[in-house]
Amino acid sequence: MPSSLLFGINNEGRVHTLSTTGSMWREVPYVGQEFKKLSGVPHFLWALGGDHQVYVFVHGLDIPIRVREECYENERWIPIEGFSQRLLPTDRYRHSSADGTVDRSIDKIRLPSMAWQWEGEWQIDLTLNGQPLDHHGWTYAVDFPATYHAKKQWSSCVRRRLWVRSRKYSAMNSWCAIAPLHKDATAEPFIDISIGGQNVSGAEQGLMTVWAVTSHNRVNKVMFRTGVSTRSPEGAKWQHISTPAGCEVGQLSVGPTGLVWATLLDGRALVRIGITRDAISGDSWVEIRGPGENLRVQQLSVGLNSVWAVTHDKQVWFRKGVKGEGSGVSEEMAVGCGWVEMVGRMSLVSVTAHDQVFAIGADDRAVYHRTGVQNGDLTGKRWRALHAPLQVSRASSSASLTRDRFQNRSNTSLNRPHSLCESSGISEWEEQSHSAPTAPVSLPVGDLSDKHFETQLKNPKAWSPVRSVGSVVGTEVFSDESVYQSERQDSCIFAEDEELGWAEYEAPWSWVEAGACYVDTNQLPNWFAEMATGQQVELDQPWRLQILDDLRRRIEDEEKYAAYPPAVDTSSWVHTGEARISQAAIGAFVDCVLQLEWMNTTGTLTILHPDGASAMHQFPISEILCTQCISEPGNARLAIHTPHIQPELIRLQFSSDTVMEEWQGHFASVTMQLHNCSSRPSDASIWAISNLGDIFAWDSTQQQMYQKEDNTYELSMDLSGRESPISIPLHGCVSPGTVISLNGCVPDDAERFSINLQAYNTYKLRHKAHAEYENYALHINPRFMDGKIVLNSMIEDKWGNEQHAKNIFVRGLEFNMKILARTDDFLILVNGEELCAFRYRLPCSSATLFTVKDRVQMFKFSMNTPSRIIDPKDLYFRQLGGHLRRIESCSVGVTWGIGYDHTCWVYNGGWGGGFISAMDSNNVNPVGDSQDYRVYENQRWNPVTGYTSTGLPTDRSMWSDITGKQKRTRDQVKLLSMRWQWISDWLVDFHVPGGVDRDGWQYAVDFPSTYHANKQFTDCVRRRRWYRRCAVSTSGPWQELGHTKLIDVSLEPVGDALDAPISVWALAADGQVMVRTGVSKSNPSVSTSS
Repeated sequence: MPSSLLFGINNEGRVHTLSTTGSMWREVPYVGQEFKKLSGVPHFLWALGGDHQVYVFVHGLDIPIRVREECYENERWIPIEGFSQRLLPTDRYRHSSADGTVDRSIDKIRLPSMAWQWEGEWQIDLTLNGQPLDHHGWTYAVDFPATYHAKKQWSSCVRRRLWVRSRKYSAMNSWCAIAPLHKDATAEPFIDISIGGQNVSGAEQGLMTVWAVTSHNRVNKVMFRTGVSTRSPEGAKWQHISTPAGCEVGQLSVGPTGLVWATLLDGRALVRIGITRDAISGDSWVEIRGPGENLRVQQLSVGLNSVWAVTHDKQVWFRKGVKGEGSGVSEEMAVGCGWVEMVGRMSLVSVTAHDQVFAIGADDRAVYHRTGVQNGDLTGKRWRALHAPLQVSRASSSASLTRDRFQNRSNTSLNRPHSLCESSGISEWEEQSHSAPTAPVSLPVGDLSDKHFETQLKNPKAWSPVRSVGSVVGTEVFSDESVYQSERQDSCIFAEDEELGWAEYEAPWSWVEAGACYVDTNQLPNWFAEMATGQQVELDQPWRLQILDDLRRRIEDEEKYAAYPPAVDTSSWVHTGEARISQAAIGAFVDCVLQLEWMNTTGTLTILHPDGASAMHQFPISEILCTQCISEPGNARLAIHTPHIQPELIRLQFSSDTVMEEWQGHFASVTMQLHNCSSRPSDASIWAISNLGDIFAWDSTQQQMYQKEDNTYELSMDLSGRESPISIPLHGCVSPGTVISLNGCVPDDAERFSINLQAYNTYKLRHKAHAEYENYALHINPRFMDGKIVLNSMIEDKWGNEQHAKNIFVRGLEFNMKILARTDDFLILVNGEELCAFRYRLPCSSATLFTVKDRVQMFKFSMNTPSRIIDPKDLYFRQLGGHLRRIESCSVGVTWGIGYDHTCWVYNGGWGGGFISAMDSNNVNPVGDSQDYRVYENQRWNPVTGYTSTGLPTDRSMWSDITGKQKRTRDQVKLLSMRWQWISDWLVDFHVPGGVDRDGWQYAVDFPSTYHANKQFTDCVRRRRWYRRCAVSTSGPWQELGHTKLIDVSLEPVGDALDAPISVWALAADGQVMVRTGVSKSNPSVSTSS
């Protein structure tokens, strides 16, 4: 999975991050502001500062945030005047939005805050639905609103054109202060902040929800931030959300599905229900009692399907029965059904978007992780402390560093932290929330209303806090611009390494935030190395020294005989097991017994009958050129490809995924030994992806069987005894310089024969079916009755103009014939005599098949060519770990892949992974991917009951696939293998091509037809799509490359230098075209994108 960040605040109010691919805490550059609380989702962090104001931190985005502002200029045609800016009273605004309902005058469109910068001036959009317009950009229509056209017609009474201007969010990796609620920032300070809602079912992509708690006149209020999204990180404005009488909120938490829980000052809890894509802030509150009569809920955190809480006595509680994905439509799923007490004493808990739990110890202030949390057991097993060195900036006070190091030396003398065993009655946060707010240190007090700004900042990294219409930006006041020297560093949170210092000590933490963190439970980060205890290991013990001395003497003895070959090779073994076999691509499976025997450097696979007495099939391992997983849900299957023997395909079915992967590992091990593929694939390797996401590679350097000493390639074949017609594959290797030699004899009774260089057939759609057309690059046809030789070519079943030559073939005599492929033509020689030249009508490289037809006896065929001869049946494809949907490589060996979840991966030069044993693997990393299963719910309209699940006898199944031909219910959908697991429930898909209504339905006249979102009078059927997401966890020689989601990528080296730069272009999931600079063979991934 892509790397993610865990955030924390130490006792000094400094923010630190811990990456899932790293092993140390790193401090976010200090900008003069301390923080009290954090709340984050991937790439977006909201914080509560020491001045009780709210700040936003956007980080780690490869693609800058850009928004295109649009303004439509409208005009109406008036007699005599022509098109005029004077509109009718009932018309839309002169400058408006696309639908004309909003006034969008250019002079009124301003930057939301100083965090944004304009990119250029206002320009006219000169395209309409992809078609070019004239240089004025006007589009014409009959009236407002209507369909607009590029050309003016006699009925065109109105026209409009589009003005566009782009703005860019320039406060990347900087703290951006949100404007206070009042002119005096101390009038209503913030006391809590929380962000989530990135996965609200059916909501627009990129939507996020931000909730906060403020204190006004010593009464706490709940606020909701409108308009927050990935395109508008700051949002629009605060909206007050009323709470029930007598309920004063002290803290709240937002889950990834938008579910909101809040704690009250009296220890109870509130739950916001009715949060859906149509009512993103919900509609009402439901009160929840605390875990016990004398237990007050002090802090809580909401995950996907879990809620964790901490009471005033520092005990941890889990709320069972919560289902975040259905909380918007079901009150029971939102509130759960009861509290469960957990072991351990914590002062704070934080839950990730996939229900992993982090906490801070109540006594030692260390960060803990709850191990064993899975979909089937959300409570986990035990608390485990994080041990990671702390990397702090030089701006950190030396006094605090010295004090913390001293405390660390005191703590290391203890064997175990006290957070899991002792109790404490101290409650810190309640008193803190009631403390009087201090005057803000970073926000100026005064009236700055009605002031706008259009200035372009020379150094956005050194902004000072200035009030604006929407936000206050820039607590980052650097006078030295060398801290951020170039725009290229905007994708990094931290300053240069020279500005950082090391401190390996346990810092006391006051806050931990895991909302932006993703932890793979199968591959935990390197955070849990146990610290050294007070009992130091005695390295000078006699027993330890004796063992080391024995090992040294053993190594010396082995070195004496290192030059001698082993007397006996003992690498022989037999593996036997039961399976089911089908010796055809489509056929029934029957029981069998597999016996894989390996002896020294050769092996044999024997397939026995169930009784084990007789063999069905037996062949050497060298015949296996590929072993591929072809599993189906509930059926673990392997395909063994043996193209040189019959049957060419053998399908094996095993009792479980574990057994299948065991056999797959054995097959991979022995075949890699036979083909000498025990290291990384070469730079010239061919990569392939199966329809299940498995990755295969063929190493072209292993293919040497056709190569000659002069660097040419020869293919020869003895044709004695073979009768025509004869077909010989040429493998697409005919190029200028190729020489084809033939030796044969013309029978006495021959009237004609033909020698052909045949090309691939052409397929075209004709009458709703594909028609096949033949192509011949060269056709040589000696005709003895006419005494001539006809040369011709065929293109899509049509012969060209004939070319004639004298027939020099003699019946009853042998002949030697050569066909030379030159730059522009074929030169034909017979018995050393030049016959003629035939100019190319199809490229010579299109010739893929040599054929001989009619009455002629062939003895020998040979071909010498400068092109490499590659027979597809000789290619050995070995599998590498990982799971990808698309893969792209280039001539220097740099290889990138894209997963089903559009995550980009780069090949790191290793091999193995997945089911392949660790002994046969090198440099493998955890690899994750996810994809959706989709089913369609179909209904037909009934005059009495309306739309119902009862269709006509000729209708498709009421639950089907997209074609309607296959019945597919949600209960029948199963995971492919044990490596997959569900990460969501079944949800209605609101992002279906063609649009949907508010319930996800699409309407049509009948099945099948064109579907649309709005119901019409003639619509008799409807459908909606359901999806459920699953994820796979495996390993392979791949490194995750940033967080940008890609659809396609292309790589091409620029120049012939050894380490030449590689041009990398990609298409992002949101449609943006990207280029990555600085990529080379020595640096295949690390650079910047734009």
